[in-house]
Amino acid sequence: MLLIIAVVMGFAAPSFFSLGNLRAISIDASLIMLLAVGMTAVITARGIDLSIGAILTLSSVAFAAALKDFGLPLWLSIVIAFATGGLCGLINGILITKLKMPDFIVTLSTELIFRGLALVYAGGGVFFAFPEAITWLGRGRLLGIPVPLVIGMTVIIIAHFIFAYHKVGARLHAVGGNPTAAKRLGISVLHYRIGVYVFMGLIAALGGIMLTGRLDAVVASGAVTILLNTIAAVIVGGTNLFGGRGSIVGTLLGAWLLATIVNAVVILGFEAFWQHVAAGAVILITIGLYSRRNTRTEE
Repeated sequence: MLLIIAVVMGFAAPSFFSLGNLRAISIDASLIMLLAVGMTAVITARGIDLSIGAILTLSSVAFAAALKDFGLPLWLSIVIAFATGGLCGLINGILITKLKMPDFIVTLSTELIFRGLALVYAGGGVFFAFPEAITWLGRGRLLGIPVPLVIGMTVIIIAHFIFAYHKVGARLHAVGGNPTAAKRLGISVLHYRIGVYVFMGLIAALGGIMLTGRLDAVVASGAVTILLNTIAAVIVGGTNLFGGRGSIVGTLLGAWLLATIVNAVVILGFEAFWQHVAAGAVILITIGLYSRRNTRTEE
């Protein structure tokens, strides 16, 4: 799909391959791939997290409040942002595992709670004018490469080696594939399932700091559509929605595909709302192909 879109856009809009536009796509893809790594871990462990947009927003508000309202040092404000994201993930994990509540309902509820807390504190206001070190994370370049892309690819590479070659990755696949068998092998299913939600919270906090740097602002009502793109990247990348199989490389390609689609819609002059239509169509096509393949396999 990615190659087809690139070829079509090469003929339809030659400016698509300009250096500036490719840089814009890479920055858009960076945030998606970063969040999608966390979501890949959650879904591989047979879970789902619908609250990532709210965790990202609440972590950003906590960071901005610590820095702007309370005058705390930059490093401590960053720690508070990660602590907020990790705590939100821990709450999700405990509610799902300890209280045996459905992950869909839990994360849908905490999405409302976390976003509501962000809105209550911010009161509809906007934090802006952050230190240069933060804007560098969202807009800067390292040896000519956008810093968000460097961060995203670093996380992707580390996650790929853990998923593909480390025992943590193997156990995570076992937890999602067959929890009962994983328990008999001595794997702590409870700890792994809680762990992936905490990891998702930390990744969302990192994404929030990156987005803050890119926009040089924190808006409590923002990041509403980020969940759609994140889950779409994971699904398109080949991760099994029912757990037990996750692909970081696939997630990387899925993130680039979604970012390319969004960019192509803009370049072709369509209204921004068509981005959602295109993303939804890609998800349906992908699931349709998987379903057809699985049906043939069963037959």
